[in-house]
Amino acid sequence: MTIDTQMTLALLQQLLRALRANDADGYKYWLALGIEELGRDVSAEVESDWMVPLLVEEELDRLIGWQLGVSL
Repeated sequence: MTIDTQMTLALLQQLLRALRANDADGYKYWLALGIEELGRDVSAEVESDWMVPLLVEEELDRLIGWQLGVSL
């Protein structure tokens, strides 16, 4: 497994942990770090293509709220 693959999986794990802990600041931190280290395209793919299918409705609503600047 390449280092980029490991970093991508670690980013997915940390984003899921922050979301499930209802930690908006932590989520934003890990997303910004992912963008910095892996690039915007990879981070966006992790967030939309990999993570969203793993979420339950409540988590998806929370994520959408955070993106709109609302705390749920």
